[in-house]
Amino acid sequence: MKPPEEVREAWPQSAAEAARPPRELVRGLRPLTRLKEHGPGALTDGELLGILAADGRRSARVEAADAALLARGGLERVSRRNVKEWTRVPGIGQAVACRMVAAFELRRRAAFKRTRPKPRIDGPRSAWRQVRHLARARREHLVGIYLDAQNSVIHRETLSIGSLNTTRTHPREILYPAVRHLALAFILAHNHPSGCPDPSTEDVEFTASIRRASELFGIELYDHLIVTADGFTSLRERGLL
Repeated sequence: MKPPEEVREAWPQSAAEAARPPRELVRGLRPLTRLKEHGPGALTDGELLGILAADGRRSARVEAADAALLARGGLERVSRRNVKEWTRVPGIGQAVACRMVAAFELRRRAAFKRTRPKPRIDGPRSAWRQVRHLARARREHLVGIYLDAQNSVIHRETLSIGSLNTTRTHPREILYPAVRHLALAFILAHNHPSGCPDPSTEDVEFTASIRRASELFGIELYDHLIVTADGFTSLRERGLL
């Protein structure tokens, strides 16, 4: 019995065609497809290396190189290879070698930032240590140090740079990082290129305006430091905050 015409058209036209797996199944087996659909956890170490080394185009040479690399030293040793060592692997040139080294270096830096203890601020002097480099600046810099509930630094940001004084900085530019990083408190610091350690009238008024604005958000301004080559001045210690 012959199949209906519409069914016959969907049947394989030859034995070779019948032996080929469906195209959708082949695509489902590709590392790039599994990465996109299921995330990197669905791939082996060798497949992840292959994506870096060959832009997702697997070949027998690349697969053999991946397997040999992992067998010789494991992923940790592979991640320490330099550009010259990578280019000795069959199928890997200078551009791919540089990409491999860069990818592993980014991974190390990310891990380091997660494990590195956050500096804790327990007074004006420890806050000054975070910004003492401002003493070398020839222009005035305003820096915000943002803290969590344990007074640990969760973010530090240069808020403005210029020859004008800090009073030209809008409160929203100072409070936005605090809100974005969920800070409970913050400290301001700016340098006096002139070397004068005393706060100006504008410095005091600016600090008071920022404190009022921060109170609306429930975020406390702990201090405002003036940094010079000879040290620092704390407005809180001066009774000006």
